[in-house]
Amino acid sequence: MKKIKTIYRETNWERIGIAAFYGYFAINILMKAFAYDHGDDIYRYFFIFGMVFLGIKLVTTKYTLREIGWAAILIGLGLTLSIITKQNTWLLLFLTIIAMKNCSFQLMIKIALYIRVFCALVLVLGSTFGVYDIGSKTTPDTSYVEIPVYSFALNEPNYAYLTIFLMIMLLLYYNYEKLNWKWFLGTSALAFLFYELTFCRTGIAVFFFCWALIIFEKLVKSHRWKFIFVLSVPVGTLFSFCTMVLYNGGNKIMALLNHYVSGRIYIMNSYYRLQGLALYPRTQEYFYANYFGLIDNTYMFVLLYCGWVVALFFFALVCRTLYVLYKKKCYKELVMISTLALYAVLEQFVMNGFMNPFILLTGVLLYPDILEEGKQTI
Repeated sequence: MKKIKTIYRETNWERIGIAAFYGYFAINILMKAFAYDHGDDIYRYFFIFGMVFLGIKLVTTKYTLREIGWAAILIGLGLTLSIITKQNTWLLLFLTIIAMKNCSFQLMIKIALYIRVFCALVLVLGSTFGVYDIGSKTTPDTSYVEIPVYSFALNEPNYAYLTIFLMIMLLLYYNYEKLNWKWFLGTSALAFLFYELTFCRTGIAVFFFCWALIIFEKLVKSHRWKFIFVLSVPVGTLFSFCTMVLYNGGNKIMALLNHYVSGRIYIMNSYYRLQGLALYPRTQEYFYANYFGLIDNTYMFVLLYCGWVVALFFFALVCRTLYVLYKKKCYKELVMISTLALYAVLEQFVMNGFMNPFILLTGVLLYPDILEEGKQTI
């Protein structure tokens, strides 16, 4: 018994907890990279393992009173939203941020990059050589001519492109200091190749937007000018809100804009006109009673589903994060967040911390040292 107590005292439980967190993060990245969700048996098994690792991290970490207070607020909010909206995205996001204490964001990105590269190779090569269904079908191009597209064992061609896009984003971030014209040509060739195979116009447009931001950040030396990155989320939110509220199908400009975003504005406007905006979260059944389609806009998805109180609270946290990163001169992080702020106008996945690990940077509000690469090692 004495020996057991000695082992317990001498064991570095905090170090074990950090390793467990990286395991939890890796498992969830792996599941998302292979497009598994809660409806798949394999996801349920891995999810249980992941939550065990998360639990180990939480119970082996020493939190300050301030951190415990914020953890209680975030967990309470996450549980409330999970019960009302029947979606666990918020709860998992908040739990992941809480558990990030003493962990390195740079190492998390490295883990995510290696896993996504591995999964992309498995899916693409496996589909090409007949191990998986390549998902061949046709879709109309801009001239309404049917062209072949492929999903590479994933649900949709757009998701296949998103997989490649996220991999490229992680690659650009991880090698940000080395980026030059060779990186631009190489990643552009890869992006164009999968654009030809999937015809994902959203993805290719956001890819070049990302490079435009990278070039701007590297050429412009003035810290003051780089404040423009802080405006990315507010501008995306305001643009989304205005188009939703003011949409008029009879207006040629609005109709053309709605056409280019595949009817997303019409769908948001339909929910807004019929169901309005609420102060607090609403159940999914409320929206399914008059279903117009998926709300493929992160900003308005949060506002419509979660109400003004939650939306303003969450956007305030994100905007505060952008300002803190700006003050710290974390420009490469701001570039990635600003890129995904544009994708958020067109998709929902941006809220998921395992699809978009850069949203986890809100953790700097609780733990300022998570960006100090190499401080914590396994």
